Amino acid sequence: MTEPMPGGSGNPFATVGHPVHGAAHVGRTGAVDVLLERVLHQSTAGATAIIGPPRIGKSSLAYHVFMRPDARVSHPQLLPVWMNVRTQAGIQQVFRRLCDDVWDLLSERSPDIDARTAAAYQRAVAPDLLWGQAQSETQEFLRLVRRRGWRVVLVLDEFDAAREVFRTEPGTFQALREIAYNLDWNIGLVTTSRRELREIVDMADPDESTFAGIFRSLFLTCFDTEELTALTARVPGFAHQQDGDGEGEDPAAAVARLGELTGGHPYLASVLLDRVCGAARGRPFRLLDELEGLAHSRPAEFQYYYRDLQELLRADGRLRALLEVVLGPQLVVTPDDALVLVQQGLVRVEDGAYRAFSEDFQQFLTLIGRKLDHWDSWMTVERRVRDLVESVFEERYGSDWPDRLREVRPKLVAMLDQCEELRAREQRSFGARGSTRLLDFTYPRDLYDLMASHWDLFGPLLKKDKAYWNERFSLLAKVRNPMVHNRMSVVTPVEQRTFQVYCDEIMELLDRTGG
Repeated sequence: MTEPMPGGSGNPFATVGHPVHGAAHVGRTGAVDVLLERVLHQSTAGATAIIGPPRIGKSSLAYHVFMRPDARVSHPQLLPVWMNVRTQAGIQQVFRRLCDDVWDLLSERSPDIDARTAAAYQRAVAPDLLWGQAQSETQEFLRLVRRRGWRVVLVLDEFDAAREVFRTEPGTFQALREIAYNLDWNIGLVTTSRRELREIVDMADPDESTFAGIFRSLFLTCFDTEELTALTARVPGFAHQQDGDGEGEDPAAAVARLGELTGGHPYLASVLLDRVCGAARGRPFRLLDELEGLAHSRPAEFQYYYRDLQELLRADGRLRALLEVVLGPQLVVTPDDALVLVQQGLVRVEDGAYRAFSEDFQQFLTLIGRKLDHWDSWMTVERRVRDLVESVFEERYGSDWPDRLREVRPKLVAMLDQCEELRAREQRSFGARGSTRLLDFTYPRDLYDLMASHWDLFGPLLKKDKAYWNERFSLLAKVRNPMVHNRMSVVTPVEQRTFQVYCDEIMELLDRTGG
């Protein structure tokens, strides 16, 4: 069992949601090595873009490598400057703030600053400078700082905001490129963003196409097992401990369960560990047991995060691409879109199919996918067939028609039970937002089997015999799974065209019958 946490200071995850650094920063060893090698260890600093979905650890990584006090101990000539782009008024303010912060750091680290450098700083921050003059004076100040052996690193956090902050200032990206690229004053330029730099620049100033070319993109995704193991090791007393009976915690099982519940997302994993540590309050506990308890009632932060991510993707025009990749059908999305989503950490490849980064987020996407208006013919057909099946059975058996079907058609019991299980799982995860409709959890073959079980009711509505509709729903079922899992390569062009023809046929029939 996990040992009781010492009084008052036993929750290392209490500040979850804030940047982490130092001993609290785990994993990302490969990314740390890239940043150190590219930005600090070479005679010329290389521009680097840290990219990933919200709360994946971008700001934490940049702060851990460049801003924490230990970084300046390890690299005595480092002058790190941090700016949140969202809070800046424009590029001239960025340059003024850069000069001020570099000067302050120099004053702290080197009390005897030569007169030439001091004069260059005063010229760079003089009031009422025109932009061209301010840019030139800033470059001269940075050139003198570099010649004296200092390494300036500018971290531009939340760089996505550049598409708005710099939209009305032509030449902004060229000015940033120049202070990073020119060897006379070369600074280490590091950005953190959700989007790739080319996309940000295109939205702000399409003519600045060379800016992203000097950067190396560093993509952050969810933690792997080794990183999750390091994260859970921060739980006080957790790791290879045994209770008095010799029955110890199984660390690997606890880590694996944490991965299943969160997909390895560092923020969501930290939210769960915060709940575990906060609830322990000095009592012995087993981490795996605590995680199992949280599995049935996940903290509200999960839903908040999913909804924020949904709105961000919608604003970026990527929500449909994500839904098509993980749920289908692939009507507009391309293989390149899928690869980008994998690279961004929102999607993973599992057994040759695309899935959301966690099963919980997959269920969330399934939930919102039912309610979006743009799901074209396939989703419309499926929804309308479900409406027809439900209305016919309710008319025959009433609102408790699933129970009556179990009585009169025992062969349908297994299928109905599976739908019940999927519905219960979704309601546990999403509460009132989960669907209460049993048929929302059926597939094309299930719908045909339900109709075929009462052909006396459905035959007159569908106008054709069972063999005719069995052929059509068999093809719908055959094409649907590859479509959902982005495996359309196994579906022939003829089958794809026939699939659309059958969808159109069902829609026309339902329109005529009022179904």
